[in-house]
Order: sequence, then structure tokens, then C-alpha cells
Amino acid sequence: MRCSVASDDVALANEIRELLIQLGHDCPASRMLRLDQIVPAIDAILRTSPAGGGPAAADDVPEIVLVVLPPNPESALLAVSALRRRIGAGVLAVGSTSDTKLVLRALREGATEYLDQSDLRSELSGAMARRGTGERVGTVIAVMAASGGSGGSTLAASIAVVLAQKYNDCALVDLNLEKGDLAPLLDLKPAFTLTDLCQHADRLDLSLLQGCAARHSSGVRLLAAPARIADAPQITPSALESVLSLAVRHFPFVVVDLDHSFRPEQQAAMRRADILLLVMRLDFISLRNTRRTLDFFQEMGILRERVRIVANRCGQPGEITGAQAEGSLGLKIAHFIPEDQRAVMRASNNGVPVVLESPSAKVSRALVELATNLAAPKPARG
Repeated sequence: MRCSVASDDVALANEIRELLIQLGHDCPASRMLRLDQIVPAIDAILRTSPAGGGPAAADDVPEIVLVVLPPNPESALLAVSALRRRIGAGVLAVGSTSDTKLVLRALREGATEYLDQSDLRSELSGAMARRGTGERVGTVIAVMAASGGSGGSTLAASIAVVLAQKYNDCALVDLNLEKGDLAPLLDLKPAFTLTDLCQHADRLDLSLLQGCAARHSSGVRLLAAPARIADAPQITPSALESVLSLAVRHFPFVVVDLDHSFRPEQQAAMRRADILLLVMRLDFISLRNTRRTLDFFQEMGILRERVRIVANRCGQPGEITGAQAEGSLGLKIAHFIPEDQRAVMRASNNGVPVVLESPSAKVSRALVELATNLAAPKPARG
């Protein structure tokens, strides 16, 4: 596995490199960089990769970057955040575990794992083994509707069902905290919700996560929105980050249904996502809101390579064309989902995702194709 180390502590960086080599990983001296060098170096590689339009240099992109947190960690945390946006889930933070707030900050900024510097050999061996020989890091797919009526929750539920059936498991997180549409869409009555998990974030483990997830017959495990609107503020960014960090270690896919806001907990999920699905309709209002959302993603530092536009409910009279929408957005629409109000409405009223209720319908076939494309191996991207 291609590795790089970012550290201002030369001795510790060399120790990490030696351990990586002993574990059979590729970590040449040229990939040992200072904290202020690592992001420009990755940017230079990405600009020359096929995705950036240059010659084939994708093999030069590190699959794992280990970032060593110094006593004053601000520059390192900025590097973690920037690297997460560029190479996805392969960012490991290394530091002391005595400061729990620092651990949570590193995870919130995008570190996939936090390794205890005092037990480096064991921690590093375990983390690399999880990536190389079995325990994979799951893919986080965040779904956001650009405007009301775009069908974001319906898409999120259907995508999760398809992935669960294909891969035997999928977590579905309802971050539409005030609405909580996913439970009725799946005809589930959860005994526990995200509130229960976030209230016990300090002792969160797999058994608690599984105990709070409502199981659907398709294999989806729903982490439901709070039962009471008043409980929504308890879903804090740090607690949510702990939930997502645990979920990606135990589920091949984690689908997160976002609301159309940019509150701190929503932004935490956006930053954590490997893929951001922005769901729009082919009308002027939705197009405008999609454009505004893309602009805000850019302000957040979310690279366009992580965003996929989905045009939903396509084929209605008077809608704008896909080409017009793409011209306005400056971005290709990745998927077109046809309008089928009758099938979708019947499925919603029965509490059965449309891909199960009407599997032969055009809308269902399009949703299966969408989910299948999302499950393709993650590229080295920004």
C-alpha cells in the first residue's frame, strides 16, 4: 500500500516509516514530508493524474497519509482536513490520546482513525491490516435535496436498500432531524434514535450502535432521527462524527440523508462524505438552489470531484433540458431518474421503498443503476 508521512518530528516520522516498511508497505523517503509540504505535494500529483487531465500518474497518489500531530496541532489539523478532501478515507492522525477533545477534533476534521503515539507499532499494524486484509473502511454517501419536492429522502432510502441487498449490510442515517421521513418510508418504528447514540457518545461501541439501529427486512440498519423535534440540538457535530467514524468501520456503506441546511452537524456529515449526491429537479427554482449549494460547497472546501448531481423526477412537461441545466451549473449531471409519481406514491403510502414495491418500474431500474454506480471502487480523488 502506498504511504506518505507528514510530520515536523523527523525522528518520529522515520520510526513510522520503518514500521510501515516492516509491515510490507511502500513508503519511500520522497514521501516523508513536513506538515506544510504535504498538501501542495498531493495537489501537484493530482494535477498530473488522469482525473486532472495530465499524464497517467495515479499510482503516485498515496493511498494512506499519516499525519503526526505536534504539541501545537492547528497546522496538522488543517492538513488533515485538506487531505481528507483530496484523498478520501486514507488519512490517519497520530498523536497522544490523553486529550480526548483533540482526538475528536482530528476525527471531525476528517481523520479516518486516530492512532495512539505511545503504542505505535500495535496501532499502526492494526490500522494497516484493516485496510489491506479485510476490514475495509466503508463509503459514506450523503444525499441532499436542493429544494423541497426533489425526493432526496426517497432516493436515500432506495439507495440504502439496494446496497444492503447487494452487500448484506448498509447503515442509513436520518439527518433530516426535524422531519425524520426515513422511518415511515421503511415502515419502521424505532425504539431508539440518533439521540440515544449521541447522549452516550463517550461510551459508543458496536453493540450500542447496533442496539440503536432499527433493522429493515432488506438488511438496512436505520439510525433514525430524534422522536421529538426538541431533541434535534442533541445531535452535535462531535457526537455525530463519533457515530459516523464507528459506522464506517462496521458497514460497507453508510448513507446519510441530509436536510437542506448548513447547520454544524450537517456540515460535519458533508465533510465526512466520500460522495455527496445533490438531488435536483429540472426547474428554475431547483436549478438556482443547486447552483447556490455548489457555491457553498466550494466555500467549505469540498472539491467538485466529490459531488454528483442527480436530476430526479425527470420527464415532466415544461421542464428545462439536462443540457441547459449542465450549462448553467458548469457540471455534468451524473444520473437522471424518471418521474413515476404513481409508483413512488404507492410505495411511500405502503411504507415500502419503490425498488422493492415496484422493481420493474423505470424509476426503480434507474435507482438500482444509481446505487450500483455509487458502489464502484473509490478512485483516488479530491
